[in-house]
This record gives sequence, C-alpha cells and structure tokens, in this order.
Amino acid sequence: MEAFEGLRKAHATLIGEDTVMDLLSYAKTIAGRIEAESTKAKVPVAICIIDVHGNIILKHRMSGAPTFSLELSERKAYTSALVGLRTADLSPLVQPGQALFPLMGVAGGRFCSMGGGAPLSIDGQLLAGVGISGGTVEQDIRILEEGLREPANLDKVEMKLEVVVLPVSDVERSKRFYAELGWRLDIDYEGKDGYRVIQFTPPSSACSVIFGSKLTTAAPGSVKGLHLVVCDIQAARDDLRRRGIAISEPFHDPVGIFHHASMHDLVAGPNPERKSYASYASFIDPDGNEWILQEITTRLTEHIEEGDESFTPELTAVVRRAEVVAQARAGAGVHAAA
Repeated sequence: MEAFEGLRKAHATLIGEDTVMDLLSYAKTIAGRIEAESTKAKVPVAICIIDVHGNIILKHRMSGAPTFSLELSERKAYTSALVGLRTADLSPLVQPGQALFPLMGVAGGRFCSMGGGAPLSIDGQLLAGVGISGGTVEQDIRILEEGLREPANLDKVEMKLEVVVLPVSDVERSKRFYAELGWRLDIDYEGKDGYRVIQFTPPSSACSVIFGSKLTTAAPGSVKGLHLVVCDIQAARDDLRRRGIAISEPFHDPVGIFHHASMHDLVAGPNPERKSYASYASFIDPDGNEWILQEITTRLTEHIEEGDESFTPELTAVVRRAEVVAQARAGAGVHAAA
C-alpha cells in the first residue's frame, strides 16, 4: 500500500495537520475494510483514495486485480472527491441532455460515472473520495458499500429488557388479577420482615413483571403505558373480557406513528385499514398501573419494500427516511475519526 507523504505535508496547512493525519489513518482503515470485503467476495480490487484537492492519499492494487483497475479506481475516487457523490448515483446525471452531461468532457476525461466510487467525510466534512475497481460494476459497488458500512461494535454489551417492577398496594389482590389474565406465575417468595416477590410472565413474552412488598418506592398505580403486543386486537379484547377484565374499546391515533397520551388526540375504533402498529386498547390493574394492547401484524424492519402497505403511510415514510440517511452514511463513509 502506497501512501503519499509529500502530498500529505503539502496540504497540511490547508485543512489542518490533525485532520490530515486523521484522514490518512482513516484512509488506511477504509482500505483495510475494503480489502477484507474483497477477499471475502474473492474479487481482488484496486483501491484509491484522493483528497478534495485532487491529490492521491493512498493507492493500492491487490494481487490478482487487473492492471487497468488502478486507473479506474483513481478516476472513481477523483470523481467522488470533487463532485461529492457516489459514482453510481452520478451515472444518470451525466447522460445526454442531463445537467451534468458536460462534466465527462472536462479535466481530460478524468471524471468517471462507473459505480464503485464514494465520497468520504470526517465529522461531516467532505475530505476525500474512495474508488475501487477489479470486478464487475455490481461487484465493485457491493464491495465498496460493505467496506464503508459501520462495523459492528464487538465490545457492545448485550442488554435485554427482562423485568418490569410494578408498584402495588395489595399484593394478594394483584396476584389474583394477573393470574386471571392467564399469565404464568413464575415466583412467589416470602422472606423476612414482610419482604415478598411475585413474578408473572405474559404468554409468549420474554419480559416479566414483578411486584410484591418492599420492592419499590414508587406510588402504587404510577406505572403507565406498558405495551403488550398482540396479533389481533379484537381477539385479544374478547379473551380479556371473557376473563372478566375491563378493557377499553379499540382506538387509533390519526398521526399514524404511535399514540398520544391524551384521549382527546385519539380516535375511537381500530385503524380503519388495520395497519400494523396502528390499533390499540387499554386496561388497568387494581391499582391503576396501565397496560396498552398494540396490534402488530407485520414487523417493521429497516427496509420497507415498494408496494408494501402493511403500515400507515406516516410510519412508512419515517422508516424510509431513516433508511435513506443510513445508506447515505454508509455510502459516504461518514464516520467519526478517533
């Protein structure tokens, strides 16, 4: 891997010594990730990273990559660095009759609209472009995007919500209520000095509730908005009513994302089209701790296919905007350099 230290020093005064060192270090990191993805795909590539002034920061051809791939990777990196776009996104913009069509005829033909180039930013500031070449255009794009994807934090500690503590005033009364719901009794422990722990788990739930004596200083009935996910809001209501549980009529929120706290902002009845995540009903335990049923028929993912109408238009729009932001970050390599 060849790093051009002379060019780095020459531009230190333009964008700051610390930033250039970060960029050089970051460029090596990015190149390492791309090489790893290239090796995984069994497609050797050439990698080039060029700063926004058009100067090469790093240039390298993996063993087995075509000789011409060096030139193509440089042109892709140059284009993304100076235009600030992924070269795959640039392609439709430089077709005859389009606004950027003249671009391909300037700079001695150095600009390139083949997929495999992306801008690089540090702390939101565009500083460089990266280009790769060696496979098909589709392979280059896939390898590049995987290489720019934020790596999983292997040191992240796994955390799962397992228990919610409910404040109650009458332990026996609460025990009868949650048993009547049909929930599984896991624990009923009585210790010294009136200490008591009771645990129930709702059907199919990974999270349980605990209540008892000397467990919490919260006021009885002060827990609000605990959500129970069901696949059929009407069937769930019917089941609770058969068990003698008082439960509200279904309701929905016209905003279509979640539900407001105030009933004044809600509309009676389930979501008219029974969109997933959009219909609710509520009940309380004897102390006033509040539970809300939420109907989910299709689980959200980070990508909603075109034509998928499982969710409200508002929720669909929010998820798709989040996906665009995530793709932009991955494609542009927006990472905080440490």
